[in-house]
Amino acid sequence: MSEDVSLSKKTFFATLWTVGSRIGVRFIGFISLFILAKILGPDEFGLVAKATLIHEFLYLITEVGLEVVLITDQKAGKDHYSTAWTLQIIRGFILAIILALLAYPASIFMNDPRLELIIYCLAGIAVLDGLYNIYVVDFRKEMVFSKDFYYTLGIKMSGFVVTVTLAAIYQTYWALVAGAAAVAVARIFFSFVMTKDRPSITLSEFSSIFHFSKWVTINEIIKAVLMKIDEFLLSIYSSSSNVGLFKISREVSYLPTTEMAMPVARACTPGFSKIAHDLPEFSKMYVATISVLMLLTIPASTGVVLLAEPLVLVLLGPKWIDAIPVIKVLALYGLCQATTPIYISAALASKRPDLLTIRSAVTVVYTTITLYIAIQMYGFMGLVWAGLLCGVISVLIAQGMMRNLKILSVRMLFANIWRSIVANIAMAVGLYYFMQADLLLFEDILPIKLLLYVLVGGVIYGFTLLSLWILSKKPNGPEKAILNTFMGDRFALD
Repeated sequence: MSEDVSLSKKTFFATLWTVGSRIGVRFIGFISLFILAKILGPDEFGLVAKATLIHEFLYLITEVGLEVVLITDQKAGKDHYSTAWTLQIIRGFILAIILALLAYPASIFMNDPRLELIIYCLAGIAVLDGLYNIYVVDFRKEMVFSKDFYYTLGIKMSGFVVTVTLAAIYQTYWALVAGAAAVAVARIFFSFVMTKDRPSITLSEFSSIFHFSKWVTINEIIKAVLMKIDEFLLSIYSSSSNVGLFKISREVSYLPTTEMAMPVARACTPGFSKIAHDLPEFSKMYVATISVLMLLTIPASTGVVLLAEPLVLVLLGPKWIDAIPVIKVLALYGLCQATTPIYISAALASKRPDLLTIRSAVTVVYTTITLYIAIQMYGFMGLVWAGLLCGVISVLIAQGMMRNLKILSVRMLFANIWRSIVANIAMAVGLYYFMQADLLLFEDILPIKLLLYVLVGGVIYGFTLLSLWILSKKPNGPEKAILNTFMGDRFALD
């Protein structure tokens, strides 16, 4: 039991460390995004988004979960790593050939000849994407997340420098394409510099890898349709400008939710795999992880909804004013999806990838139908609102499956997060009325005004949450876990 508790603590601290590092890395990405938004308009972003839609869709449907296989298989040896590396190289060349063949037809179908050359460039990038050293997966497998952070940071900084520099000099959408190429090259460079082991070309463990990854592959194909159906429908039935608005709005609104959830899932996957044999401890870790995540994402998502207008004016500029209502809705959708990566990690650790496939198949059917009807009847914003409805249904299905596996305890989860919910309501009410005040002092200094709103909301939420926790006699929960991280043994985890 002590070993399991130690693992739980290690996973929790790794989770917090990874979330913090992910936020730092994403901050660089958002600096890049905001600079580019000042230089390029929705049409330029929409054009590249259409091209990358095809690339990303093909990438997703050919995802066989190679890294997941290596992480969950504690006995994976050199031949497993080399086979996985060989498969990802083969995949890169296959993607490049398909993209090259689709370049011209796609430009005709989407009625924009500029797409052809962009897609040819993305074909070359697909080859580069398959060449990175697969041994970087050991950063997560061994829970050495400091190396994972520096690895990701180096890649992100490379893309940032290239993209922003070229955009500032030439003011063209080609800066976005060049940035993607720089990221692929940097990934190869850092993956070999930061690891000692070297894979070789072989397929000797293909059968053992495919035995597990077949369900992951089927799930990824279905998930690819699910993730890209909204952009696909917009590309056909709406303008490039709306595609650009949707793309950027999603980037902004997802920062405090799904972008926080992904690193949590990366940290939890190896921990879940090591403790999956002990269902009570597994359940406890699962609920604790979701509780900490919700403590952070609920107020963050609410803040984005309330502050969408000043966020857009300060960070993107007046030409993105139409993104305000989109960001508000997508922030709520992001909150619905925040626990999805944790659910996926738990299902994989439980050796039940089939559940992911079933859930994805059901979700893609009702989502496709709902979004198609919505965009036909109500246009662009109709699709955005329909996406939120589908997101609510999706999270209910996913967590229902976890409850049936006895991994999720609804009672335990509610006991952990009710204080976060009440504190969030207090924050929303308090911040709403504070924003109604006429702050003439900062009327012409919108960034300071925005910062003040964030600070006021944070203070209200933090004070209310801490007060409720103390009044509840300091129970074990996400508050205690986070305080333990920053204040030491006084709030030690049990």
